[in-house]
Amino acid sequence: MITKTILNFTGLYAAFQLCIITIGEVFNIEMNSGVQIGAMIGAAYGAMAASVSAFGRAPTLRENWIMSVSVNISALVVSFISLIALLFLSADAPAIGDVMLVVSELPLGILMIGFVVAILLQTLVCLLIFGKVARRYITKLNLA
Repeated sequence: MITKTILNFTGLYAAFQLCIITIGEVFNIEMNSGVQIGAMIGAAYGAMAASVSAFGRAPTLRENWIMSVSVNISALVVSFISLIALLFLSADAPAIGDVMLVVSELPLGILMIGFVVAILLQTLVCLLIFGKVARRYITKLNLA
């Protein structure tokens, strides 16, 4: 269940990232971080629904924690790859050196606090999706 859910999430999140980048580039739209959060929530929900439907049960507490942490790591990897691809492929995107210069000018403490808060919030959202939402989803499946 864990591996299938993580692979489903990674595929969905990568597809969402590709759509977001493509739409942004084609229509020259500036997208804020809320779009990325929505993509992650949508991918987590889609992966949860596919796994619960396939296995006929909600994840245990241990599986929930493992999946929540794993999809966060997966999201970071996919986001990093998407960022690098965007910086290389987009004509009007800043160069990688410019991005690294901006990041290096920020105080390390603020960067780390922001990173930790973001990871904790994402993990909390994933715990809710793979826990409470999954149990409600399996109930709906059993009623239908």
